Amino acid sequence: MKKLKIIVSLIFCIPVFVPTVILAMLSEVFFLLRLKKAGRAWLYFWLSITIWWIWVTFGAKFIVKGRENLPAKGTKICYVANHQSMMDIPALFGAGLWGGIIAKIELRKVIGLNVIMKELGCVYIDRKDMRQSLKAILKGVENLNSGLSMAIYPEGTRSKTGEIAAFKPGALKMATKAKAVIVPVAIQNTRSLFEDAYTFKRIPVYVSILEPIDTAALDEEELKNLSDHVETLIREEYAKLPQVRKK
Repeated sequence: MKKLKIIVSLIFCIPVFVPTVILAMLSEVFFLLRLKKAGRAWLYFWLSITIWWIWVTFGAKFIVKGRENLPAKGTKICYVANHQSMMDIPALFGAGLWGGIIAKIELRKVIGLNVIMKELGCVYIDRKDMRQSLKAILKGVENLNSGLSMAIYPEGTRSKTGEIAAFKPGALKMATKAKAVIVPVAIQNTRSLFEDAYTFKRIPVYVSILEPIDTAALDEEELKNLSDHVETLIREEYAKLPQVRKK
């Protein structure tokens, strides 16, 4: 059932990917004309349509909680979320949480996807290269200071079991260096769309936006314990969200 579900979903999903890449590339025209806001609006508009189609083809019922917790426009925002599935990035964007993703460097080689990621302001990180990792963090800080939101999955990679893994040490340095506002996000049931797909029935996918944390207002001790605090918040909310299990 899993292979059949994924194959059928991809057959309907992939054809919209090529025009999405082309339309995303057109946002560069706005950027060249120094119309950054218009360029971002164009990019997000077309990606939102593509993401909607992904949810349709993979059979997701998308549910967003906590929109009232989103900071005001103009705030330096760093979204921090758990990472159990390839569908987690579309889940963030589908909830309107747009921004550059801190992504593994291997994704730079994925033709088409790398174009979209460039336009989004994503930053690639090579965890085997400490010097490059530091440069990636500094690039993320630069993006935040320029007004572009960023997103981090502090586990470092997708969970192989579906359980939330321990957050990597220093994963939130980008946010603290930029004195950004951290918005914790808990994502539930995305694995049931892809990695653990088992049915053609609609799956409820939850994205829960938690109360923001202003890192600029934290003292030294709070900054020291920030990663553990954010991890605890996400774990607790993740456990509260209705979970779909294979019967």
